[in-house]
Amino acid sequence: MSATVQAIIPDLRTELINWRQRLEASAKSSNGNFQLSGLLREVQSAIENLSRGESYGVCQVCHDLIGQAAMAADPLARFCLSCLTPQQLSELEQDLDRAWLIQGESLPKQNFKFNGWEVGYYYHPAGPVSGDYCDLVVTDEADLYFMIGDVSGKGIAASLLMSRLHAIFRSLIGTGLAVSELVERANGVFAETTMRPYYATLVCGRASANGNIEICNAGHLAPLHLHDGKVTSIPATGLPLGLFCNERYSATRIQVANGDRLLLYTDGLSEARNSNDVEYGKDRLQLMLNQFHELPTQSLINQLLDDARTFAEGTPITDDLTLMAIEMVGH
Repeated sequence: MSATVQAIIPDLRTELINWRQRLEASAKSSNGNFQLSGLLREVQSAIENLSRGESYGVCQVCHDLIGQAAMAADPLARFCLSCLTPQQLSELEQDLDRAWLIQGESLPKQNFKFNGWEVGYYYHPAGPVSGDYCDLVVTDEADLYFMIGDVSGKGIAASLLMSRLHAIFRSLIGTGLAVSELVERANGVFAETTMRPYYATLVCGRASANGNIEICNAGHLAPLHLHDGKVTSIPATGLPLGLFCNERYSATRIQVANGDRLLLYTDGLSEARNSNDVEYGKDRLQLMLNQFHELPTQSLINQLLDDARTFAEGTPITDDLTLMAIEMVGH
C-alpha cells in the first residue's frame, strides 16, 4: 500500500465510525421508514478493511491499489473500473445517463423572470454529472432566492451531495428565516449527514422587489455587482458548509438599481486553463465585465463563455462550470 493511502487511514477510519454511528441513530429514529441496512454493511466492511490495513484500497478482483483519486471520491470502493465486466460497465453508463436526467430536472427554468428580476444561467458538468449547485426559488412573500455552490470533488459523490444541498435549502426556505440563519441551519444539517472531507462552498441570496439583496457567501468565489460601469465584489462571510456543525454566518445587504446585474460563478470559469497551462483568472473576468456589463443576462453569460472558449484554445474542460447572472429590470 502507498504511503499516501496509509497516511489517510487513521482519519478516515474515525470518520467512518462516526458516520456509522449517525446512520445507526438515523435508522433507529426512522422506525423503519428508511432502509439503511445495506449502507451500514458497506460502512462496516470498510471499517474492517481499514483495521486490517493491507486490504483497504485494494481491488477485490485484481488485488492492485484502486488509486488515491478513486478512494477519495468513494471511500467504500472495492473494485477498479477496469475490473468491471462489459455488462457492469453498460449498467454503470445507463445509471449515469439516468442520473444526469434526474439532475437536469432539478435545475431552474432558463430565461427566468419574476417580480422585476431576470435571471440567466449556464450549467455544464465536466463528466456525466455535476457537483455544482444552482437553484432559484420564489416565495409567497414575492422574494426571489438564488443559490450557487460547488461541492468538493467531482463525479457521482459530488452530485449526490449537491442533490442533498438542493433538498435541504428547498425544505428550509419556506420557514421564513433570515438568509444568515438559513445558511447556518443548512450547514448544521449538511455537516451532520456528510462524511469528511466533503464540503461545499455556497452563495445564498434573497432579492426583494424594491432592489434590496441580502446575500451570504460561505467560502465561495465572490459574487460581482455590476453598477454604473463599475464591478464590485462581495467577499465571503463564513467558511464552506460541512466543515463545522455550529459555524456562524453573516449576510451582506446591497441595494441595486434598475439595470444593475449580479454575476455568480464557480471555479470552472476562473480556473479554466489554456494549452500553456495559464489560468483564465479573475482579472480577465473583470476586464470582460467592464466591457460588456450592459448586456442582458443571458447575452452576458454567452459572451463570457465565448471568451473562455477562445482563451482555452481547445483545451477540454476539467471542472464543472456554472454561471448565473441576475438583473433588476423593474416592473
